[in-house]
Amino acid sequence: MRPIRLNLDRLVSWYGIYIQVIANLSRQTRINNFRQMKTNISTLIAALLLTFSVFGQSLDGYKYIYVPTMKYQNGEVDIWGIAETVKNTFSEKGFIILTDEVNPSSESDIKNNPGSVLECFINHSNTISITVLSGSNNVKITLKNFLNEIVYKSEGDCGAADYRLAKEFQKCTKRALENFQAINYSFDQTKTPEIKFPEVEMTKENEESIKSYLTLNKLDPIEGIYKSYQNNDLSYYKIGIIKSNDKYKAIILESEIKHWKLGQVKAYFEHSSMNGFYSTKWYMGNKTSVETFANMDNDALLTIELKNQNGEKSQSKFIKMFPSASSNITYKKETSKSSGSGFFLSSSGIIATNAHVISGASKIEVVVSNEIGTFTYKTKILLSDNKNDVALLQIDDSTFKGLSSIPYGLSEKGEVGEKVFTIGYPLNDVMGTNYKLTDGIISSKSGIEDDIRYYQISAPIQPGNSGGPLFNKDGTVIGITSSKLNSKAVGTDVQNVNYAIKASYLLNLYNMLPNPAKIETTSQVANKQLQDQVKVLKNYVCLIKVY
Repeated sequence: MRPIRLNLDRLVSWYGIYIQVIANLSRQTRINNFRQMKTNISTLIAALLLTFSVFGQSLDGYKYIYVPTMKYQNGEVDIWGIAETVKNTFSEKGFIILTDEVNPSSESDIKNNPGSVLECFINHSNTISITVLSGSNNVKITLKNFLNEIVYKSEGDCGAADYRLAKEFQKCTKRALENFQAINYSFDQTKTPEIKFPEVEMTKENEESIKSYLTLNKLDPIEGIYKSYQNNDLSYYKIGIIKSNDKYKAIILESEIKHWKLGQVKAYFEHSSMNGFYSTKWYMGNKTSVETFANMDNDALLTIELKNQNGEKSQSKFIKMFPSASSNITYKKETSKSSGSGFFLSSSGIIATNAHVISGASKIEVVVSNEIGTFTYKTKILLSDNKNDVALLQIDDSTFKGLSSIPYGLSEKGEVGEKVFTIGYPLNDVMGTNYKLTDGIISSKSGIEDDIRYYQISAPIQPGNSGGPLFNKDGTVIGITSSKLNSKAVGTDVQNVNYAIKASYLLNLYNMLPNPAKIETTSQVANKQLQDQVKVLKNYVCLIKVY
């Protein structure tokens, strides 16, 4: 059996005490008592090590251990089998293992007793030098509770004898788990640490009183009784939203989480500058608050932007149950007569689009969606070149605070066969108001009848794509998507023949502005994968509504 490994500083300390004791004994006594003392010290060390490993706390109050997926930079998962060994050991001891595939928040027992969950942190390293044939591997395992307190910590290391990392890391992992295996464990709910949740506002409202209010008063669009649309990231809630002074309160009527009580305030909503869009203070399941946004998608659907357990933004939906959608409790939304796409050229709010998109407009709005939310701004026309079908708009709205930077540049170069893609808002009244991505290649450096102002592209475009940016593979704008070849116009079936105005014609118009800001020629997303480029670039492409 391998001897128990100790912290070096602690070992030195114990060894010093041991030497002092030996020095005070006669030689014969030392000889007679050496074996007994060695046994006693070994027993003491083992007991102390086990005590220090669990930091004086019992593990009996914990039922679940969350072991996250170990992902490496090359995309592989748990290369050395460390996490799998850890999970198997915890499971054999009697714990229930949670992983990224088993969402802890979806377990009702955990929702009502989150104090019973531990999170496992695994660190591993090696200091191998093939040159000098030396080195070591190390695995550290730490368990933390919901208060971020360490309740268990251990590590194991070993020399890299044959430099087969999978084998050596397995040895280290097993050594790090030896003390854990020696612990006596039996789940006892009475030992689970108690959670003291933050205080939230308590009202005297219930479903009957809120229905009475909704029946007797003239209502704003957001007011009503809602049920959450179930998903893995959001628990079940039934809430009543009513006006309170200049804000709106979301009041708990039902909840599957027992620490949320009838009458408690779940959220506060406040009007923004846009109809149906609200600044929101939302209380999470653990009653901590976050600042976010909410949007009335229509008269019966409320969307709140929250983050899931991985920190990724998600859309949580609430369906209005009362009053019914057939009631005369609606608000008018002005509808546009046409729409198109556009994209930012400057951080001050200059936007490029096609001239035909804004032709005949009495009012123009741009809708910008980014990581913060969705915003609508009034705009004005700066310049329009009808001959070359390019136009420049300027956001003319006091609520627009500007952009920090533009992540792409403009280039006048494009080659046949070059990969391209476009982001835009085609047929938004049918296909929805989310951006759409299409990609293809440059099929020709000229348009209809060899018109040199255009690229012919295979990236599909539809009505509403007009005015959107045409990016090359580096995420640099090389044109503006403009039109597609009409089968009826040429008298034969035509498939996927589309056109984009070259960026040089846009630059010519832009340079006619007084003191125009410099436009870069390179892109900040050049070395990223397409999906990662789109995550950045979509924030600078906007929907243009013409009235």
